Amino acid sequence: MNNWSSLVQLFLMDCKSRNLTKPTIRRYGNGLKKLEQHLNTQHLEWFDLTPDLLKHRIIPSMLDETSALRTVNCNLAIIKAFFAFLVAEKQADCNIADGLKPFKIQPSLMHTFTDAHLTRLFTEPDRSTFTGFRNYMMLLILLETGIRLNELTQLQITDVLLEEGMVRVRQGKGRKARMVPIQRIVSHELQLYLLERGTLDTDRLWITLDNRPFDEGGIRSMISRICKTANIQDVQCSCHTFRHTFAKKFLLNGGDIFSLKNILGHSRIETTEMYVELFSRDLQTQHEKFSPLEQIFQEYPSLFAESGVQGE
Repeated sequence: MNNWSSLVQLFLMDCKSRNLTKPTIRRYGNGLKKLEQHLNTQHLEWFDLTPDLLKHRIIPSMLDETSALRTVNCNLAIIKAFFAFLVAEKQADCNIADGLKPFKIQPSLMHTFTDAHLTRLFTEPDRSTFTGFRNYMMLLILLETGIRLNELTQLQITDVLLEEGMVRVRQGKGRKARMVPIQRIVSHELQLYLLERGTLDTDRLWITLDNRPFDEGGIRSMISRICKTANIQDVQCSCHTFRHTFAKKFLLNGGDIFSLKNILGHSRIETTEMYVELFSRDLQTQHEKFSPLEQIFQEYPSLFAESGVQGE
């Protein structure tokens, strides 16, 4: 029987052969290290584990260590994937983690920018300079498309399809490509940015003053700095806040959840439905403004006289 370290290495090599992303493989490795720590604390070997031991000793130990149920759920998914691999490789007779269920998590507060925030953010970069115009352009793209930070970072010139009104995300989450629509204002500004950027050796869309690709850490720092100088203190300032803001505005403006799922690159509709749940009050308020029946009632209250509702 192989020891723990060799099995983990085999599993991670299998993940690599399946072309999983480096962050995913790193997350799997960290999750299995965490499991090993809990096994050591309980004086157990991996082959000693049973469904009962997992449920009544390992999982409670994880819960004692952290109150973040999302973290525990992530580790549960890693454990299930690992033991499924062991079964497939005939290193274990059964997946002892197969019956583990994730903990139900209440939706957390989701930060979004207000129109006032966005106005301050967009006016902050000095568009008379190249870096200022580049930063402004990235903020526009984030709000227009809702793409993730790493997707923004990896955009190339050939991913900007102005005639089609699209931006191509080559490798979204799970290495899935998708097309994301852009509209007239962003298309026009992108044309201007491409002229300013010029022709260079790198195809990356976002570059520094020394013509190198603008990396993820630099973009994250830039957004944090702009938020600070714009004096935005009451929301989390990040690319994901732009993503949440895009989703909220898309729904409030009448966009449907299935289109939103495709634009955001979600693999499961349940992930997209989270936005509907979190913004339910805003959606209700918006519906009150634009309800077709409410508008007809304002013009022809006698049509609904029997309901007992009085017009304003």
